Amino acid sequence: MTAAPAVPAEAPGGDGRSPAVVAAVALGVRVIAVLLSDRVVADVLRYRKVAAHVLDVSWNPYLAPRLYPYPAAWVWVEVAAEWLARHTGVSFALAVKAPVVVADALLAGILLQWARERGRDTPRSAWAYALHPVAVLVVGFHGQFDSVALLALVCALRWLERGHLDRSALAFAAGVALKSFPVLVLPFALLFVPAKGSARVRYTLLATVPVGLLLLPFAVADRAALTRELFAYAGVPDFGWIGAVRAVRAVTTGQLARASANQWSPLVTASKALFLAAAAALWVAVARGWIRWRAEASALGVLLAFQVVYGALSAQYLLWPVPLAVLLGERFLTVHAVVATFALVGFYFFLAPGVLTPADTPLLGAAVAERFWTVGTAALWLICAAWTVDLVRRGRFAE
Repeated sequence: MTAAPAVPAEAPGGDGRSPAVVAAVALGVRVIAVLLSDRVVADVLRYRKVAAHVLDVSWNPYLAPRLYPYPAAWVWVEVAAEWLARHTGVSFALAVKAPVVVADALLAGILLQWARERGRDTPRSAWAYALHPVAVLVVGFHGQFDSVALLALVCALRWLERGHLDRSALAFAAGVALKSFPVLVLPFALLFVPAKGSARVRYTLLATVPVGLLLLPFAVADRAALTRELFAYAGVPDFGWIGAVRAVRAVTTGQLARASANQWSPLVTASKALFLAAAAALWVAVARGWIRWRAEASALGVLLAFQVVYGALSAQYLLWPVPLAVLLGERFLTVHAVVATFALVGFYFFLAPGVLTPADTPLLGAAVAERFWTVGTAALWLICAAWTVDLVRRGRFAE
């Protein structure tokens, strides 16, 4: 299990590109996006409601129904941003987005540094993430913090490759404590931990026990609330195959079904089971050597499988495969970026007004935005499916 998927042949760059410069450019681009979207709307509004609940009602965010479906690390950033807004007058939106923007800029620099260590430092690897439109939209405008968890995930995989097992496992713990999706990669990462003595057990404990300890006070305080808000959360079918079905139905019937409508629940449940089966099959294939991926390709594979098989994807989930795709120089990177951007722009104008521009001055009318979202969502699912098949095929025939 040492072969990685093939990447386009490009000569390493020698023009003095610096990870620090790339990170600085990424930071500047995202700061501009943040300044253009200094509004408390959509998920930023949810962050503020959670912070107000913690500051004014209860220390337990899980007692606020349908507001905080994440592990318990990020809530304190939201609380700090609200405290700053109340006591200094700084914009809440700017304060809560600031650490996300910094993390995403650091991620751009680390991806370049890792590509350089692997001998794949090219103009594309240098700037592909720093200027990636999906990252700018999700991080700078939307304000979602998936890139903070992605930074932890990339660090975990890089340290795993370099043999820093404890550091890697703790980075996994940090990622899962922020957003739970890095746990999807953990079983694959364990395949690349040397099977000597208790190394894999130690790695697993370091990656999971800190998260359990973080959640323990909330479980003791109100286990039912924790289970309801964290473990029962199933995502929103704005994207993915259920999102595509929802979008097509909206066009054909003239009525858009609510994302939270009960009619989607059986499909979401079915897609959970299908994804778990697909992930298990991928894990067995990698473990047996039928698919010859390294750790970072395995991570990309399972995240892509999630995009294809699981049906209830929120907008920010579209960012998940991007950093590893940049690192590996994936051939689907450009077409995915174009179509995902198309779909996201339509989604934000149609279903999340106020994210890209003030809600009363949209750049796209509702009908045009709906078409962007509808066509983009369906096309994006097809692209992710083709990408997943291509990645598996290359892993099967890698030497």
